[in-house]
Amino acid sequence: MALSFLTSSEQTIDVVVTCDPAVTCDSDQRSQYLENGLLSELDQVGTDATIFTIKALSPQEREQAEIKAGAMVRSELGRLLWSESPDDEEENARWHHQLSNDEREALSQYRRYLGSVYDEMVRAALVSIDGEEATLDQLQLIRPESHRVQTISELVLHIQRISLLGIEGK
Repeated sequence: MALSFLTSSEQTIDVVVTCDPAVTCDSDQRSQYLENGLLSELDQVGTDATIFTIKALSPQEREQAEIKAGAMVRSELGRLLWSESPDDEEENARWHHQLSNDEREALSQYRRYLGSVYDEMVRAALVSIDGEEATLDQLQLIRPESHRVQTISELVLHIQRISLLGIEGK
């Protein structure tokens, strides 16, 4: 069978985030881990690493997260510009500089929408942190800011992977 089916959106998995000081990996290991969720892909996961337990989201839960984040009023121009933005940092900066004020506002609004979608997905999928019931509000307290952003982003990648492909992935 080529398709993968998730048997229940109540399935949970334990994950770590690669910005955790107790986790060591190089960029290739990080990429592999985020793609397949196998802790064995990481160089080392210390015993004091923070363990996040997340659950898969059903299609209805994913849709609800998008609606709560503003899917019905998001900027379609912003979505288009976001999808067209160059990957290279310098090229992206020059491209962004050429945008009109309306285009910059549309792109900014869409980026805020994406951030809200990430927050809503984590709010719906986060079960616990180190075995204790957890909320998105706890993640908002992670410092430094770069670790907070990376934690939420990585959790969303894991949530999408298990929600769309199931625990086993592709």
